Amino acid sequence: MIHIIGGGLQGMSIAFLLQKENIQSIVYDRNDKGQASAASAGIIVPWVSQRRNKPWLKLVTSGAKYYPEFIELINAHTTLSTNYENNGAVILFDDDNKLEKARKRIKAKMELYPEIGKLNNDISKHDALTQDHTGLYVSGGSQVTGGGLLNALKDAYLSLGGTIKNESFKDKDRNDTDTYIFTTGAWGIEQPFEPKVSHQRAEIYHFKTLNTAFEHLPVVMHRSHYIVNTGKNTFAIGTTHIDTESFDVTPNTENYQYLKNLVREYFRDIEYEDIEMRVGLRPYTRDFLPYIGQPDKNTYAINGLGSSGLTAAPYIAKEIVTHIKTGTCEINFSEYDY
Repeated sequence: MIHIIGGGLQGMSIAFLLQKENIQSIVYDRNDKGQASAASAGIIVPWVSQRRNKPWLKLVTSGAKYYPEFIELINAHTTLSTNYENNGAVILFDDDNKLEKARKRIKAKMELYPEIGKLNNDISKHDALTQDHTGLYVSGGSQVTGGGLLNALKDAYLSLGGTIKNESFKDKDRNDTDTYIFTTGAWGIEQPFEPKVSHQRAEIYHFKTLNTAFEHLPVVMHRSHYIVNTGKNTFAIGTTHIDTESFDVTPNTENYQYLKNLVREYFRDIEYEDIEMRVGLRPYTRDFLPYIGQPDKNTYAINGLGSSGLTAAPYIAKEIVTHIKTGTCEINFSEYDY
């Protein structure tokens, strides 16, 4: 039996793929408030990042490549929507010099990562935006809402005979024959083994446009924030990045106003109304590199995915399942285990 402690995107992806292989598992999840997966509205556009860390880059680019296959697997076992869409991505810039540097950087990666798709200057595909910025359009960009994907995953997993227990896993129940996988996110701080986990508070503002119809628009990236068209006339804009030791997920008034002001920057002539503020606690490990390893031969720990979680988690799950079955996989644990 395989015991998965933590029912966020990472844990549920592993559980689902195990069940697909007829490997029985139990997921333990306390439904803690602030789970990063449930709060997120994610963008899958790893090729535009300037980050050069090769182990990190392997996870996110492999994740983006695997996503369409992963979504098909889920869709075969649930009627719930994953909210995954491939509508492309618009990357905005404050000046032409930055735009040209980005164009060269992304273009240089296109042969290695054909998933990038087309690259051009046509940002008119996002017809809700003001015309104050120059930008690039990347056709391979995708999006997914964490809550929608998580609900679909759980439904698919249960339909295959999986078990979810909304309770804490009791360490005293461990034995030497079963396998234990810890995907506990920000709550990994409670574990008596590596990695050391810290977290950031990420707030995302959800709103609805009025009197104007929008649907299936590209994701938008600009500076350190993003905009996701989450449904008909609905959007999410985020996110804040606040280091904290607190597990309080009460929305902050200052951050609410900050994100609302960003909406007005991009949607100047459009009326809108609040839906909600969502708060997630994103886990981080050393050097902001995910931890993937085995504290002992019967235990796996995956944590610290942070803002990369929605992109990388399904691919990591696939490789963990392969490792459980065969003892080897594409991921070299020594690059992520410290």
